Amino acid sequence: VTLPTGSSHLPSEQISTKPTLASTLLGAAPYVQEALQWQKEKNLWVWDRHFMAVPNPPPIKPSGLSTARILLVDDNADMRDYVARLLQKQWQVQAVANGAAALAAVCEQPPDLVLTDVMMPEMDGFQLLSALRADPKTKGIPIILLSARAGEEAAIEGLQAGADDYLIKPFSARELLTRVESHLHSYRLRQELFSNRFKDEFIATVTHELHAPLVAILGWTRLLRSKALDEATVLRALDTIERNAKNQAKLIENLLDISTIISGNVCLARQPVKLTEIIEEVINTSSNAKEKKIHIVKTFQATCQQNDTVFGDRDRLQQIVRELLANAIKFTPKGGVIEVWFDAIASQATLQIKDTGVGISAEFLPYVFDRFTQAEVPSRHSPGGLGLGLAIARQLVQLHKGTIEVASEGVGRGATFIVKLPLV
Repeated sequence: VTLPTGSSHLPSEQISTKPTLASTLLGAAPYVQEALQWQKEKNLWVWDRHFMAVPNPPPIKPSGLSTARILLVDDNADMRDYVARLLQKQWQVQAVANGAAALAAVCEQPPDLVLTDVMMPEMDGFQLLSALRADPKTKGIPIILLSARAGEEAAIEGLQAGADDYLIKPFSARELLTRVESHLHSYRLRQELFSNRFKDEFIATVTHELHAPLVAILGWTRLLRSKALDEATVLRALDTIERNAKNQAKLIENLLDISTIISGNVCLARQPVKLTEIIEEVINTSSNAKEKKIHIVKTFQATCQQNDTVFGDRDRLQQIVRELLANAIKFTPKGGVIEVWFDAIASQATLQIKDTGVGISAEFLPYVFDRFTQAEVPSRHSPGGLGLGLAIARQLVQLHKGTIEVASEGVGRGATFIVKLPLV
């Protein structure tokens, strides 16, 4: 390729003089406007209306993310107010002054994105980032760091710490809004992909769990019809059919239960209920414990005799105890021990169910009460099911204004579930 230099070979009419640069002088108006917006007095706000030399940043085209919640964290009141005003035109914004307040806000209601300054008192941006990434429930939330530290090293440090983006001050409003929009969109896509995968896994699990008892029922039914069987085999067949039919009915009941709870249509028939009676009734009717030769040790403290009454729905309270005891039996091997301990002091009743079963790993512990989740355990412990029992128990405990917790020292070391309910 040969390119001639100079301009002698070019048409004279296409050659112009040096371009005249447009003036970038803004004058004092935008600075006065910005300063006046920091003030809260109404008389100054009237003056602000006279300074409109610089228009607001052009709005981003709506993408269906207007319901997204952004948590803004900055200790500088002026910067916090300015950024909040920019974001509020597109999204819901909650603004706090430091990392500690941000963590409290996240615990109350997780946001869709966190926009945080780096340098802050009490808890800085990196500490907040570390805390959010360490929590399984918040580790996927997009986090954008804001910092006055410019340069490649500062940005790399932020990204290596786990931030999704690093924005250097001063930044343009357009750049901020574009980056926030981009990360929200990516986060929404990830959620949709997870949701679709979750639906597929859920359908597969439901199909498998409903199909398994059905195969046993149909198999033994055909066997009863096709052959002349002795009485012992007939009784075994009938027991198997009944047991599998009950399992299938339980699965369907759990699905209906969780659907009712999620939709908020649970109606509690509240009345004074004695918890000791419910606990004893559930223990006495637990046939699975007898089949597995599991020893249940029941301990009622002396204080229970004074007051063990709660104001709640008897059937639902019984369901809570039944779910927890069934879970303990399910994951405890034959010949194991389950301790049921109950106490009532002052205004609170405490039920503790401790087993010597397979235990819970530290990684799975935060997800124990989530819907459709079960840890991987050996098949000999019969871990079948939809992973709904404990999720339902938690929802019912919360509807009774109580709390439920779980503790385990690890795999193979058992688990302890603790329910606390307010007494009458």
